Formats: sequence, C-alpha cells, structure tokens
Amino acid sequence: MGVFKSKNHFPVEGRTILVTGGSQGMGKGIAQLLAGKGANVLIVARNVQKLESALEDIRKSARDPSTQRFYFISADLSNPRSAASAIDQATTWNNGSPPDSVICCAGAAHLGFFVDLDPAVFEEQMGTNYFSAAYTAHAVARAWLAHPPTPKKSPMALEPRHIVFTSSLVAFLPFTGYTAYTTAKCALRALSETLSQEFLLYEDHSPMRSHCVFPGTIFGAGLDTENALKPEITKQLEEGDDGKTPEQVAAATIKNLESGDELITVSGLLGKAMKSGSLGGSKRSGYGIIDWMMSWATTVILAFVRREMDGKVRAWGKRKNMGKIKDDNM
Repeated sequence: MGVFKSKNHFPVEGRTILVTGGSQGMGKGIAQLLAGKGANVLIVARNVQKLESALEDIRKSARDPSTQRFYFISADLSNPRSAASAIDQATTWNNGSPPDSVICCAGAAHLGFFVDLDPAVFEEQMGTNYFSAAYTAHAVARAWLAHPPTPKKSPMALEPRHIVFTSSLVAFLPFTGYTAYTTAKCALRALSETLSQEFLLYEDHSPMRSHCVFPGTIFGAGLDTENALKPEITKQLEEGDDGKTPEQVAAATIKNLESGDELITVSGLLGKAMKSGSLGGSKRSGYGIIDWMMSWATTVILAFVRREMDGKVRAWGKRKNMGKIKDDNM
C-alpha cells in the first residue's frame, strides 16, 4: 500500500523552523508538534519569561533531544528592524543558513464597535497581526534569496522553503465587533495569496511557497482577554463556532501543510464551507474539485447566513437604542 502514499509537501525532520508567537497558544502548539517530528525549532515573542517556559515544554516534546536544537529570540516583530534582526539572529544560530520555514502565529484581537474604538487600536492591530508577519516574511524571503539552496551539497536542496501566515475565519465572513482585527487578517490573506504567485519568479533557483491558515476560536489566555472586550452581539453571532484547543489547531495546520494546501482551514466543515464560499480567483486545494463543488452550495447558503446575521445585528441595535443622538448639555 506504500506505493499509494501521498507525498509529504512539508517535511520537517532535521530542518530548522522558526515560529513567531511561539511562547503560547497556537504558536507553542505548532512548535511542540514540530519538535515531535524531529525539527530544530526557534520561537520568537516579546516576553522572555514566557519564552523560557515554552522552550522547556518544546524541548520535552522533541523526538530526539540529543540531536535536535532549540532556541528563543525576544523581539517586537511589528518593528521592521527588529524583525530583520530576528532573522539575522536565527541565521547565525543556524550555522549561517536562514530557517527552512517560518510560521507566523503572533497576533491578538482587540474587539469593540468601530465608532467606540480609539484610533490607536487600529494601528496596534495592524502592527500586531499584519506588520509583524509581513516584516518577518520580508526579512526571511530576502535571506532565502541571498542563500539559495545548493543541490550538490544537500539532498533537500530544491525543496521549497515555506512561509505560513495565520489569518482567521473572519477573513471569509464579517462579524460585528471585529473591525480592527478583521482588517489586519484580510490583509494577511491578500499578502499570502499575492506571494503565492510572486514566488513563482524564483522557482528555478530558490523555490518558496506561501500558505495561510484560517482558524476560528482558539481556547487559551488570548481568548479570555478577547472575551473581556467582546460585545454581546458578537458572542451571539459566534454561537456556531465551538472552538479548538491550540493542539488541535496545530495538528490540523501541519496535516494540511503536509498535504500541500495553501489556504488552510482547521474548523472542520464550517471552515471549509466559509473558505469555499469566498474563493473567487484563489488557488484551490489539490485539483480543486471538492472546493468547486462546495462553492456552488456554500455561496447560496452563506447568502442566507449573512442575511440572518444582519437581522440579529439590526434587532440588537434597536433593542439597545444604538445610534441615538445624545445631548451633552442635558
């Protein structure tokens, strides 16, 4: 039966993988899973104490602790110089070679109604969720082109390097209360899909691939912080999303990367349906047959879902008397 085994498009054993946001949540879950598959793992985040604790857990997950290597870098990746420095540090630690793949998981959601948010929140959300990934990807792509694979020296030579972005299900379907967050996550999808095509320029000498993951609710400390700011109507709109643990999201992400998918959902049928209904000119998984079939049905279904969601928002606004002009002199 081994003849029919599909190719692993994301082999990691013996390779060096950098995970941003690797000190907790989805990023830490992915780092631990990669360690269990034999990868050398670097994690990047801001908080040194969390990084130290996470690295110990990642080491314990290693397939072969005697040969695998692990390291952390404290950096603010929303600063382009800091992101470039992190890639330089990773390259130095990796004996002069940039990481073989980078998985961008750093991010956080600040919720609230658009008109209620301080303008600084929009800048912060773009920095945390979009620019941290964009600057990291920019730095590592430049490093890859400066250090092309050498076929004569390595059996892994012309295997593509991978950049993986983390977007969100809200990039497929809008949810009231997520304006600042959704904007950044939609930008990540656009960046990933553009790079998917642009990287073809370098395919003959330095192949690179871009992927984007679209998780829904992920349980953990980040969700607790998010829920503290989440409007009640937003919670009502999210009732169909049961959520996943960081470990479940990590396992689904790596499985889909190994299958060669570029747009990756990890929320079961719900995620697949939301992706299929918004593909447009996006790249399909595999031969695209399942995506095409699902898109016909979900395009119709999501039209009704959107109508229902809009109705809930409209009714909630009327009950709360939203938008009523207040007289400051009264």
